[in-house]
Amino acid sequence: MKFNLYLLTAFTLLLSIPLVNAQKKGKSISSDILNMTFEKLQDDESVTELGAISILENGVSSPTENAADLFQKGAGNEFGVPNNVFGNEMTAENGGSLYAGFVAYRPGRESSLRSYITIPFLKGKANESLRKDRMYCIQFDVSLAESSKFACNNVGAYLTKEAPSTPSGIINASENIIRGKHNRIHQGFFGWDKVCQIYTAKGDEKFITIGNFDANSATKYITVKKPKSSDVEALKHAYYYVDNVTVKLIDSEEECQCIATNQMANVEEYSTLVYAKAANIDETMSLSDKISANVAYFGFGKKDFTAGSKEALKFIAAQLKANPELSLVITGHADAQEEELGINKNEFKDMGMVRAKYAERYFMAQGIDLSRLTIKSMGAEMSSREIADVDEDELKAAKNRRVEFSLD
Repeated sequence: MKFNLYLLTAFTLLLSIPLVNAQKKGKSISSDILNMTFEKLQDDESVTELGAISILENGVSSPTENAADLFQKGAGNEFGVPNNVFGNEMTAENGGSLYAGFVAYRPGRESSLRSYITIPFLKGKANESLRKDRMYCIQFDVSLAESSKFACNNVGAYLTKEAPSTPSGIINASENIIRGKHNRIHQGFFGWDKVCQIYTAKGDEKFITIGNFDANSATKYITVKKPKSSDVEALKHAYYYVDNVTVKLIDSEEECQCIATNQMANVEEYSTLVYAKAANIDETMSLSDKISANVAYFGFGKKDFTAGSKEALKFIAAQLKANPELSLVITGHADAQEEELGINKNEFKDMGMVRAKYAERYFMAQGIDLSRLTIKSMGAEMSSREIADVDEDELKAAKNRRVEFSLD
């Protein structure tokens, strides 16, 4: 019996060795350090006022007296989604029913009246630190609110050991900062622009704060013109909605989506801006005009539908089902850079037709007979009617990545 017991013990230890080694080779923490879509409110809480960021669970806070805001579907025209006091914006793709907002820039005497959003890294209920010398892919989506008279650069994230704290004013930081590639001015109304960069940790960072961490003198800004369709008051600020804040541990740069996509496209820079605009429809319009008012917009090199595009497709599908005699023309478009890349790269070839076919497949899945659908591509030949003279080239390109619909 003693021999058998020793044999069993040795055998058990032998079996456990690969498991121990496997644990040492694996990562000790999840690669997903943070995935914040601003969805988790404290019990029985709802958005009823500005500056409501503190009603979120998980220790989300705002370090300045001018607190960041929260917007929620069903919260009314002041604090709601998509309509609120600062404009009209749907949640970002996979963004749920809420997003946040902050002031990134004010001129003159009000320059210090900014707001920030601080989010802790948590594992359970305990704070978690980033791992020293490891790479992290940090991403978040921003959209310029229509109330903004300005748009600015320097929108970024600040990584700290302690949560920043200042009753009022600007949080100045010169290190532990990430901004998007080339630190662009984010000027896109209606749609989400991705801020994405790799960060190498010092090893004690427990908080991420979103905002602008540079003085006005170091911040580039431009004056923007409110869209004609917007009835919100234009204010002297650059106000940004924010959604989908993620921090992910990575082993190589290729694992960070913003870096990987750049390499795939083999260009030094391309737009991450996705334009979106809700259709402006009233009951006096003809059915043909209502359908034409719905446009689906796309990301660079993308065929998948954004949340706004899905709403447009859903509306048109409902009209086709209700009116079996109608036939639809689906016209796909691309931007000039996609057309140029498509000459030598199959993944960008005729993006207009690719997008039109994708929309066609959607309607067929909704039970619309193929005989009622006509698809065509205009490539980059025809510019969007949404383009304004004041739009920068990046925004013009984003407006051209689209599918339009008309009755045959």
